[in-house]
Amino acid sequence: MYIYKSKIFDPKYNLATEEYLTINAKFQDPILFLWQNDNTIVVGRNQNPAAEINLQSAEKDNVNVIRRNTGGGTVFQDLGNMNFSIIYTDKENKGVSMFEKMLDPIIQTLNKMGVAAKFSGRNDIVLNDKKISGNAMWKYKDRFLQHGTILFNANLDKLAKYLTVDRAKILSKNIESITARVTNINSEIENKIEIPVFWDELIKTYESLGSINYLKLDVNDLEEIDKLFVNKYKNSDWTFVKNATFDYINKTRIEGKGSFEIFLNVIDNKIKEVKIYGDFLGYAGTEILEKKLVNVEYKASEIKKIIELVNIKDIFGSSIEVQDVLNLLIQ
Repeated sequence: MYIYKSKIFDPKYNLATEEYLTINAKFQDPILFLWQNDNTIVVGRNQNPAAEINLQSAEKDNVNVIRRNTGGGTVFQDLGNMNFSIIYTDKENKGVSMFEKMLDPIIQTLNKMGVAAKFSGRNDIVLNDKKISGNAMWKYKDRFLQHGTILFNANLDKLAKYLTVDRAKILSKNIESITARVTNINSEIENKIEIPVFWDELIKTYESLGSINYLKLDVNDLEEIDKLFVNKYKNSDWTFVKNATFDYINKTRIEGKGSFEIFLNVIDNKIKEVKIYGDFLGYAGTEILEKKLVNVEYKASEIKKIIELVNIKDIFGSSIEVQDVLNLLIQ
């Protein structure tokens, strides 16, 4: 088995590296790829970010948002979390049923370090019946990628902040996350574990199972990774356009400002139709704002620009503010 550690915390670059290690035919031996992302929301391959993420909060706080190649749910990652990728060739296509087997070295290492972790369900690792690791899989030709997270000391408050969405507003055609009780390992044990120490112990576990070598990428490898990084993962279409076709409905009352009903149709992350109703006291009508919003990217900063172009007090009444209207249109 080859070991490759990333010293980069950029999720887009790390996902480009992971994909390259999976799809390049020169790699046939198994690879254990160890990496971390900072301040990042990662959505599953088949998910709609608008249905999973508080987009306003994430954009305001400069959180990285990126889509991965594997299925499963949306997760928040920071440097209190680690990622591992197990990449291997499987010509007999047994990989689809190998979650438990492939996670065994991870669980062995945690147990050895005093963490009573165990496999649970289809693809999780739990501690004290709470989830500390979720895993997912992707197949490319005869290569399998199985990757997962392990929560050691992640900021779970941020997980709640960014991944809490009023699902009644999003009528999405895509897969939604299933929430589960999660915890940090270091919240459950007395002797805290640093992630680099766990990495070292995990590598020792793999050494006990067979020979290991450290993978060295050459100039051509790095050039190919950079192409994936720039052309796919840095391109917002990969994250936000794929699966971003949905209807958005928001019916709410703002005290002292009126009742509002917002209907949006979003196709490929562009607003295609807008209808605004309510008992607000403006006199100008909503048509000018509705027309200007058509074909605008479904992104808080872009929507805000349009709101600021019109006289919202004429439309909605003297007490309305730009942030009020933005909150009506996007989570």
